[in-house]
Formats: sequence, C-alpha cells, structure tokens
Amino acid sequence: MTRVNRALVAAAAAIGMSTGAVALIPTVMNASTTVSPVMSGTDVASLYNAAQLQFRRGEVPLGLNALRKLLAADPSDTDALALQAIWSNYSGDSRLSQAALTALGTYDGPLQVRVRDALAGIDRGVVIGPNPVPGLHAKGTGIVVLGAGLNADGTPTDETASRLFAVWTQAIVAFESPVIISGGAAVGAHRDADVMRTWLVDHGIAATRIHVDSAAATVAQSAVGSAGIFAKLGLADVVVVTSPDQVRRAAADLFVAGVPVVSATTSTRELIGNLAVPAKVDQRTIYVDVTDILGLPSDRLQPPVLTAA
Repeated sequence: MTRVNRALVAAAAAIGMSTGAVALIPTVMNASTTVSPVMSGTDVASLYNAAQLQFRRGEVPLGLNALRKLLAADPSDTDALALQAIWSNYSGDSRLSQAALTALGTYDGPLQVRVRDALAGIDRGVVIGPNPVPGLHAKGTGIVVLGAGLNADGTPTDETASRLFAVWTQAIVAFESPVIISGGAAVGAHRDADVMRTWLVDHGIAATRIHVDSAAATVAQSAVGSAGIFAKLGLADVVVVTSPDQVRRAAADLFVAGVPVVSATTSTRELIGNLAVPAKVDQRTIYVDVTDILGLPSDRLQPPVLTAA
C-alpha cells in the first residue's frame, strides 16, 4: 500500500467509513453559504396564523419573530413580507420595514405599492384631529359618518345621537355635500345606518343626498364600504364624522381604503382627551385594520376578510 493510500484509509477510519466510501466524503461548504430550513406547508401556515393571532393580541415582538422563522423557510411569502413591513413600521424598525418592502417588490409589485401607500395613509390619518366645528365644503367633498349602535328598542344610543347631531350640522353647513352613512349594527329589524338615515331625513336633509352602507360591522369594513360609494359618486375627498376617540382611526382607515380625508367633525364628548396625536404604541388597532383592508388573511385556512380597491 502506497503512502497516499495509507493516508486515505486513515481518513476513512477517522470518520467511521470503509475504504470504499472515501470518495463519498462531502465537500466542505464555503463559510458564506446559507441553507434555508426545510419546513412543510402546514408548518408555514401555522407560523403565519400564530403571527397574525399575536399581532391581534398585542404581542407584536412574538408575531415578528414568527414571521422571521417563516421567511427563513420561504423568503417569497408575500403575505408574510407585507405583514413584516407593516408591523416593523409599527415597532419603529424602519430598516426592517423597508427591507421587507424591497423584498416584497421582487415578488409582488402591486402589493408592495399598496402596503407602502397604506403606511403613508396611517401617517396622514392620525394627524386628522377631532373638531366640533363644521366646515364649509363644496359638493365634491362628501361626508362619511360611522354608526355607533342602537338601544334595545331600536333607537339611537347616546353616542349615535351625538354623531347624528354632528353630521347634521356638517350637512347643513356643507349643503351640497353627499352624506355616506356606514353602520351594520342591528337590533331586530333595525340597522343603525337605516335609523340614522331616517333621522337625518326627518330633520331636513334631502334623502337624495344620503347614501347608506348597512353591511359594515367594524371601522375597517366601514372604510371599505364607504370607499365603494365614494368611487361611485366620483368624490374628491371626505369629511369624517365620528366620536373624538375614533376620529384618527377612522381617518387612517379611509386613507388606506383610498378615500382622502380633509377634516373631521365630531361631538364634544371626551374631546379634550383626544386632541393629541397618539403614540405608535396606541395605534395598534389601526395597524390591525390595515391588514384587513389590504385583504391579508388572518388565517391561512380562511379567505381574506376584506379587499379594498
């Protein structure tokens, strides 16, 4: 046996192989080489669902960690990239948010644009503060009012009554503006949007000016429903009417749904405590709404909740 053969035999013995298996010794990988972990489709879906549940619970760091694991296995998962861009923005990690947006553009350019515009919409919406003084607007500016439920007898709750007075004064001042009422809360055969419409007509607002979305059950759904009516009417922008503590969320949701908001008219209920722009940590419900408006599934086994144009 030559010196070379004796060396090969020794090497084979060192790794527990027979001399005939020496040729099967693997090539050492370059130190820069990375291998994505192998993960089943079920595991990927479970991580996605866990992330969405954690975001909705307010456990944002845990949700982002689940997305990191998911994207290590499947870097092309566009829903996960969109969520990573959105929730990294919420967490103040602009670098990771931008990296996720850049990666998203590689796989789904239109979704990248929608997510980018949605994040800009949040920033535009949260600075729309409550204002009890109605403004004068032309007919190209619509008025969107959100319902707030009904009493057991089908009459407006105190909050709904406050919003009705605010939208009535706004509609009187902006006398050419169409009014969009959005509210799907129901008591028996009564829906709050229909009850609000009747009240406004009974108080002098022309029925032809009023357009009703009685299917919305959430603020996000109200934004999407109002966006459809907004587009059909060919409006330029809107004034949003709701309670002071909901103004910024409603405005942001409308911006994300494609409806520019110029101002907000509100009641005076809890006005002072809602004048300041909320910190990012207090905007979580808006970020949850954004994922719904964009149509990102909350569960991979279920269809998207909403899809805005």
